[in-house]
Amino acid sequence: MNPLAAFAYAPLLKGFLALLAAGACFPLVGVFILRLNLIPLKFTLMHGAFLGGALALAVGVDPLLAGFLLNAVIVLTLAPLARATRLNEGYVAGFFMTLTVAVAFIVIYKASVPAKDVFALLWGNIFALSSIDLAVTVGFALAAAAFVLFFFKPIGAVLFDREIAFSAGINERLYSNLIAIASGFTVTLAMKLIGALLLDAVLILPALAALLVARSARGLFVLASVFGLTYALIGFAGATAVDVPASTGVTIAGAVGFGACFAYSRLVRRSRAMKGTTDNTDEESNHG
Repeated sequence: MNPLAAFAYAPLLKGFLALLAAGACFPLVGVFILRLNLIPLKFTLMHGAFLGGALALAVGVDPLLAGFLLNAVIVLTLAPLARATRLNEGYVAGFFMTLTVAVAFIVIYKASVPAKDVFALLWGNIFALSSIDLAVTVGFALAAAAFVLFFFKPIGAVLFDREIAFSAGINERLYSNLIAIASGFTVTLAMKLIGALLLDAVLILPALAALLVARSARGLFVLASVFGLTYALIGFAGATAVDVPASTGVTIAGAVGFGACFAYSRLVRRSRAMKGTTDNTDEESNHG
């Protein structure tokens, strides 16, 4: 299928626009998740969105809205509960991850919610987005970019070291909560967009590749965004050309991009090591 011909169909055009917005901006949140080691929270939020979807189907409301609200509750409860129990936030996230799955299955069983409809949330469908879904995705993507742009200095300090940020007079708790809420919203949107099992294609893989080659905090965010947009474009074009799911194309593009960044980082380290050895040899020769 000609990739350009896809834009003649409204569902494909909506999916493409949503994918571009997600590819360019969601990796910014992926940087938060990697630098603050929020991977356990990410899985908890995935399960929270799953429970939200089950509850939404049981009572007849929008699964996206239900996932947002439930994940917001989890995020705002996580830190206070960790402080109250004196447990690591990752441990508390594990508690919520287990609890949400159990409650989700209770809802599915008691409310006679078709399991296939709930599990469909895990796969997502980029071409089934409504105009409202598209507007929410683009709006949140722009909000995430604006958050990083306008609050880069305090965010950078929190990502570097929370204690140092606090000692420097930055409201570390506020920014940590905002970062956690942004992560929750992004995970929920990504599940709706391409599904929970492939959300890392637009959330983690671009940020992970950027970590390999970035030389500064600003460069990390810029490269994560560039990589995410590139993966989205290449993945969508390749997927439509060979007629496979778009999420698969984006994931493959991300994996190839990560491999290329890894190879480049190895070459740079090897080059620096050889240069250092040469400089030391020249210095010893001069002393001799």
